[in-house]
Amino acid sequence: MQMCLRLPTTSPLPIKTVISSSNHFSSLKLCSPQNKIGDKQNISRYRLAATSNSTANAGFDDLKSAIQLPGDLRPEIIPKHVALIMDGHGRWAKNRGLPIEHAHYAGVQKLKQLILNCSQFGIKVLTVQDLRFSVIGDKSSLPQSVQSTISSVENSTKTNTGMHFLMALSYGGRYDIIEATKKIASKVEHGILRAEDINESAFEQQLLTNVTEFPNPDLLIRTSGELRVSNFLLWQLAYTEFYFPNKLFPDFEEADLIEALNTFRGRQRNFGGRNK
Repeated sequence: MQMCLRLPTTSPLPIKTVISSSNHFSSLKLCSPQNKIGDKQNISRYRLAATSNSTANAGFDDLKSAIQLPGDLRPEIIPKHVALIMDGHGRWAKNRGLPIEHAHYAGVQKLKQLILNCSQFGIKVLTVQDLRFSVIGDKSSLPQSVQSTISSVENSTKTNTGMHFLMALSYGGRYDIIEATKKIASKVEHGILRAEDINESAFEQQLLTNVTEFPNPDLLIRTSGELRVSNFLLWQLAYTEFYFPNKLFPDFEEADLIEALNTFRGRQRNFGGRNK
């Protein structure tokens, strides 16, 4: 399974990633200074910390288990790529009179379970707004220490054949499209590509999601009932089926994921064509 994560930037979020084919895991944590909680703009204030494999194995030994589909779901109708916008942390905390950090911690626990669920259900790609590990986004805007950690984990997992975890960090859909356009223009300028050869396929190869075998989501899930994509994977969502449950992300359960998959099963996808 491949997974892309767009991180909430307001509290620590541990991410488990497969480091070898023998179910050893390394943990990454995006940490914000305690006196800077809520500062969503200055990404340079955040650090990415790595922990040892021995502390990160618990609960993830089932990632390589056989596909286990619930109910009457069948492998042929399971989406290859699911995108997830984890929304509702602030409201969840407010409803309970808790600090936002508590909501993000609860969200982390849900995310860990969803990773296992998606792997067990045979989903190949999970893109989570904000395991082979890759980061897509403007890495140059991140602190050098974060860039070094990212590079190390990417290199350590690049030959893995199981779950692929794409983390969208300092990423935006418009940024992705603009950067792809610059790459296309440069290739034309240097005679590598002819203008008449520019098409959707050529353009898509320049997008940051080209690192995955299935770059375009089949299904987008945004929790909390908000009906928007918030500048996330704008090109890639062109023919994606959307599902907007009212549940806040920290309350999102395995049963809710199954309901989303059942809803997807009932959709008639035409990829821009007309239904017959």
